[in-house]
Amino acid sequence: MPKRKTANKEYQDLTKDIDVVALQKNIRLFFLQFPDPRKRWIYPPWYLILVILCGYLSGCNTISDIAHFAEVRNTWLNTLLGLEFKAVSYDTIWWFLVRVKPKAFKDLISRWLQALPVNLKDQLLAVDGKRLRGVSDNEHITHLVELFVTGSRIVIAQERVPDKSCERAALPELLKTVDVRGAIISMDAHYAYVQDLRLVLGAGADYIVGIKGNQGNLEAEAKNYFDQAYLIQYESPELQCHTTIDKGHGRIETRHICVTQELEWLSQRELWGLKSLIEVRSERVTNDKSEKGVLYYGSSRTGTPEQFANWIRSHWDIENGLHYVADVVFEEDASLANTGHTAENMGLFRRLAMNIIKTVDPKRGLADARRNAAFEPNYLRGLLSSLFVGKC
Repeated sequence: MPKRKTANKEYQDLTKDIDVVALQKNIRLFFLQFPDPRKRWIYPPWYLILVILCGYLSGCNTISDIAHFAEVRNTWLNTLLGLEFKAVSYDTIWWFLVRVKPKAFKDLISRWLQALPVNLKDQLLAVDGKRLRGVSDNEHITHLVELFVTGSRIVIAQERVPDKSCERAALPELLKTVDVRGAIISMDAHYAYVQDLRLVLGAGADYIVGIKGNQGNLEAEAKNYFDQAYLIQYESPELQCHTTIDKGHGRIETRHICVTQELEWLSQRELWGLKSLIEVRSERVTNDKSEKGVLYYGSSRTGTPEQFANWIRSHWDIENGLHYVADVVFEEDASLANTGHTAENMGLFRRLAMNIIKTVDPKRGLADARRNAAFEPNYLRGLLSSLFVGKC
């Protein structure tokens, strides 16, 4: 029988002795300026934040779960932090999440990110939105848009879409949150508008964006150009092409990627800041059934077809590495908490928990890490130490 991952070096490092005094001091310092809307309180805001965060790291998915965690781990928390608090109640946690404005939690995440050696230059940042289905109906929709680093799989910014708006409305605030200079921001065709692309370029980043019918003539121009190239089997000095073949799970998927940077003929190139036009022809064969498709992309960056193939495919890591995980591991769509700021705040805590695990113990799956934190308190203590000791 293979050994469990809990025997590997990463686990041992997270359960070794830590500087408890430094941990206690830095936790308080880190949350010192946190704005607290409560007029009277027994528990300081830093303690409630810590309890909620520990709950999410330990497998909790609801406020009831977190309240139960606070009760059964109360002695452990008091010992670790040198306190004598009673267990935090459900009502206290609920009221805190309802009242605190999400910006306060976003500022904390930004401070934590600033302490990490995260270099966004030349990294692909995917922008995409996710509706929280459990707290959305026909009148009130909770829709979050995230900026996601595909390489390290961490969320560096999150914004809620204003009511009765589309997710594009969140883009300006996302770009204000983080210094994205030198990065490549990948977006689907929903963002293929000049004003959105100018926001990205104005922030010092490059973009890759899908091109569809919402831009009318641009898609027609791209289609006409690559259709002519197809007829001559892409034998043109203006084109660079690359083919990838992926096999697995009973399917074979072939992608043929062609890129041109010779765009003098394209009237929209200056307005859009376009430097590359890309075509992706794909064919998926599953059980003798074949599906073919053609997609077009524009980019303000030059690159090889191999690079664009990797960037375009990496964009969908936000679906598999973030949205799918949020639903399956954290049961986000099942959450019904939506009073006040609860839905957005809980979304921020989920993503912070994901970020911590992906940063501190990147080789371990999120579900496995959360089980370890639940079953082995020293592992949770190690995660907290990695987060706070030396970060203030």
